Amino acid sequence: MSLVPCSAAGGPIIAGLPPSSATTTVGTPVTLVGSATNTTNAAQRVSMGVGFPTAVSYAGAVGGNGCHPRHTVNLVYCGLNLPAGATATITLTLVHKAAGTSTLHSYARITYTADDTLAYATITAS
Repeated sequence: MSLVPCSAAGGPIIAGLPPSSATTTVGTPVTLVGSATNTTNAAQRVSMGVGFPTAVSYAGAVGGNGCHPRHTVNLVYCGLNLPAGATATITLTLVHKAAGTSTLHSYARITYTADDTLAYATITAS
């Protein structure tokens, strides 16, 4: 499996999704870290999450810096108060079910606004 990471630009809260593993095979867990960085000079109420396709199975998540992840069908997310200049994370473990390519995305925004920033990672499993 190869992963192509990306970070978003723009917006007061910046989403990121760099992979922690560059290669794997079908059935082997892969860990990704979705992030939200507060670029403002004040604490913000932030919503963040990582969405994934049905081609991968959820295998667990751990939050960092105040994020307590919740899991729905194809999304792991949290809401938190994020201090100025701070970054919160969701460390997500997934298992690719079959060979192929899947795209995951992370989002971050000030809660109750529409100013999402997005970041993407492409997983190709063999």
